[in-house]
Amino acid sequence: MLGGRFSVLDWSTCDDKLLVGYAQKGQTRAFSELVRRHQVRIFHTAFGMVGNREDADDLAQIAFVKAFQSLDKFKGKSLFSTWLYRISINCCLDWIKSQQRKYDVKMDDEWWRRQADDEALFAGPERTDYRVEQSELRDVLAHAMAQMPPIFRSVLVLRELNGLSYQEIASVEGCSVGTVKSRLFRARAQLRKLLRPFYKALVA
Repeated sequence: MLGGRFSVLDWSTCDDKLLVGYAQKGQTRAFSELVRRHQVRIFHTAFGMVGNREDADDLAQIAFVKAFQSLDKFKGKSLFSTWLYRISINCCLDWIKSQQRKYDVKMDDEWWRRQADDEALFAGPERTDYRVEQSELRDVLAHAMAQMPPIFRSVLVLRELNGLSYQEIASVEGCSVGTVKSRLFRARAQLRKLLRPFYKALVA
């Protein structure tokens, strides 16, 4: 059993590596701090992948449970956050497969507000300065995202929503930086193509 000396630690001042080490020794408070520290980003990752709050919340919890159960397998070859993103993305991909890709994606207002002003995601000749109802834009984006292969959706979420570097995304996705750049290019192009009919109708 762990000694009482751990109880006097201020877990919030420990870096992830130290917290993981304590958690691997059975200190649950250390893992609780890791959850507190990363729960918002993991929730938003799931939210970006599946498009609705209820399922995203469930998937974020599942990701943390799986991380806790597999903690002894984490060898520190990557950042803990990278490892956690990988688990989260895999949970979402498994969920999407279980739904046989026929689920109804419903983006809520928080997701739309985060994405509507993202220059990188919507950059291109199809961009317009016309203002339309947020609910209509949200529905259009949700429909477009639902048609994208999960492999494209995941790189968009990691890059545009979480701000990961190409190298970090490559570590999460288990591929090369070149592959990440290629997927992002194709994902952005596909998203713009899917949104083009909407923008044409808007300016007509």
